[in-house]
Amino acid sequence: MGLLKIKLYGSIIGPQVLIKTIQNLKGSLLIKLPFYFYILILISIGASVLFFFYSLENLSVSYDNFFQQSIKFTFFQAILSTSISITFGFILSLCLYLSNIKSQYITSTLNFFFIAPVLFISYGVIFIHGSNGLMQKIFQLFNLDFSYSFFGLVGIIYVTSFFNIALSANYFYRKLINIPENYLKLLTANKINFYLALTKYLRPIILNNIIILVSMILIFCISNFTIIYIFANSPLLTTIELAIYQKISFEANIVDAVIYGFIQSGLIILILIPILKLKNNFELLTLKQSEIYRIYKPNLLSTMILIIFCFYFFTPCLVILKGLFNFNLDLLFSLGTLTAFVYSFLIAISSLFISLLISLSSLFITRGLYEKKSHLNNYVILTIFIISFIPSITLSAILFLINSNLNFILPNFLIVSFINSFLLTPLIFLFLIPKFMENNRYERLKVIQFKIAPLVRLIKIDFLKFKKELFIICSSCFVLSMGDLTSITLFNSNSFKTVPYLISQLYSNYRYDDAFFLLAVFVIFIVFFLYSINRVFYKNAGIK
Repeated sequence: MGLLKIKLYGSIIGPQVLIKTIQNLKGSLLIKLPFYFYILILISIGASVLFFFYSLENLSVSYDNFFQQSIKFTFFQAILSTSISITFGFILSLCLYLSNIKSQYITSTLNFFFIAPVLFISYGVIFIHGSNGLMQKIFQLFNLDFSYSFFGLVGIIYVTSFFNIALSANYFYRKLINIPENYLKLLTANKINFYLALTKYLRPIILNNIIILVSMILIFCISNFTIIYIFANSPLLTTIELAIYQKISFEANIVDAVIYGFIQSGLIILILIPILKLKNNFELLTLKQSEIYRIYKPNLLSTMILIIFCFYFFTPCLVILKGLFNFNLDLLFSLGTLTAFVYSFLIAISSLFISLLISLSSLFITRGLYEKKSHLNNYVILTIFIISFIPSITLSAILFLINSNLNFILPNFLIVSFINSFLLTPLIFLFLIPKFMENNRYERLKVIQFKIAPLVRLIKIDFLKFKKELFIICSSCFVLSMGDLTSITLFNSNSFKTVPYLISQLYSNYRYDDAFFLLAVFVIFIVFFLYSINRVFYKNAGIK
């Protein structure tokens, strides 16, 4: 019957048009397959968990005071960290905008501090501000009786805000450097000072789509398991993520852990419901191609504030020097270290590959629905971002539950790769969509006019538009995946460990010198990797 329809269709429109149509459909289906596979996995995960809970006869969850306290502290520290990150990120962006530093150095530095491994910053802060840290030794050197502790709420807020201040400053700085040159010249002609321009004339530009930034930082602050794991020194400082980890690791209660995870995800979605209804133009991470036109100059106050921020960001990096002073060649070339580096590298590659396929597929489908003026494109976007509302430890707990009921048939490497890819996909999607949707109406007419196949359009047209953005986000996501510790905490084994987990084990066993040495090597490897890839790419691609 299907063959008869194709023949009838071919007799009406002609064989050449039929062949071309089938080829276009095959190309379109090939691009859409990764997104369909992603949706299938999401449905399978949800169905598996629901079936498991349905099969339990006596399902009971303990909502004790400890769990209630963890909910309160989770959102208390998240809201506090988000407020600090937005405020100080905005101040830092103003100081950077007024400075004479080249924009490429500013964005590269802020990007690095956002994607830097959590262990690197956490242990760097402990090295500087710990009870036996560098600051305490300086105080003792000058006979100053002053002691303080960074373990607890102060350390959690300090390290959590570290990454998000960099993200917030990058967001506001990109807004500032994207102000049209003619607009700035108009402000100059009317002799409008920077403060007045900022509070009155530039405010709508800067605050446009800020709700997206706030929601992203809030999610990041809620999902900071590694930071809480290191700095929490009291049961009162336990978040939902840490409570989930304790349920699995110490109580072997997977059911409660998964339900706690659903509660956490439900609370996040409830808070972010207004954001899901917003229509935005995805300007969060658009790039500036040329150097900015400057009309405002730095002053003493902005310079002093910038020096303070430099102290805030760069002092934790001194842990690299501490690590290099404890050089251990035997540890570096030991089987355990080399294996950990190999696993970290392979996980980063596989996670990036999966997330890239899903992102490009979803971008293709979103644009196709948008060009057809279909409201279904909003649901495609929702399916991409809905997984980012589920913290990594919660997703890990769910997959740990499913794998345990399958007699651990799924290898840990595959599970960790999928968890990382699900969390990287929204970042890639958000970063690429401004360029992907650029001139879509004009391009659609050209595609129809010249009968360009979907796969050809993606490779020969779209790729040329966003190849620089694609390279930047791929490098960043690769580093993020290598430095992740959250999911590996539940899926490690004697034969499967990544570098961050190995460093964490060394530190927990009081082998501080070895931990700092491997941490220094790991960070240097990441910096060298990013620098080398950038040099090769820019040289070969001719990107300016």
